[in-house]
Amino acid sequence: MLQWQQAEGLRHALEGRAPAEGASFVALCGIRATVTRADIPELGGHWFDPTCLPCERAWLAR
Repeated sequence: MLQWQQAEGLRHALEGRAPAEGASFVALCGIRATVTRADIPELGGHWFDPTCLPCERAWLAR
């Protein structure tokens, strides 16, 4: 299952479950991103970062 996760200033796509605060994941664009508290809306974070364009292209290709 593909989903979106905000991390490191962009909204990245990933396969599988969203990682917990402090965990990292490999985005569809190939970078390893780490999730902070500010990236998780349920923990008081905001969902304002722009979409990572390489992740969006990879998502649409699938």
